[in-house]
Amino acid sequence: MTSKVALFLAHAVALETEAGERYDELADVMDVHNNQEVATMFRQMAEFSRMHAAQVTARAAEFGPLPKLKSWEYRWNAPEPPEVGDFTGTHYLMTPFHALQFALANERRGWEFYNNSAKEATDPEVRRLGAEFAEEEAEHVETLESWLERTPRPDRDWAEDPDPAQVVD
Repeated sequence: MTSKVALFLAHAVALETEAGERYDELADVMDVHNNQEVATMFRQMAEFSRMHAAQVTARAAEFGPLPKLKSWEYRWNAPEPPEVGDFTGTHYLMTPFHALQFALANERRGWEFYNNSAKEATDPEVRRLGAEFAEEEAEHVETLESWLERTPRPDRDWAEDPDPAQVVD
């Protein structure tokens, strides 16, 4: 039988791995649209996620092999892992400001996942690890908030641009 700790850590590894993959996908989309500044930012976020996944994987080794869960066996509070974000929150005209807002929302959901795990777990080790991971996510949130404060807000929001299909000449 899989321990609660191993199950929690399997979720943590999946959360961070999926986040890294999504940020890479977003960076690729920004590259296609020649939005290099935002592509670079998303690649940096992908690297942060991969580093965190590697740290969690290393920590998990002391608890034995992690279960290999099927996609429907994960218990997220959303259809996707918390840090993955929704593609509808992105656009090829995103500015660094928008990209940081997107990343910040993802990190906050990651913090919520770990924080809720820490609060709701019955296993003391899951509570301890959840609190530790929530603290790390809180640092990521603070970092992104700091970056966002230093990043110029665009004059126009890309979401305000008219839909080209709706524009009549």
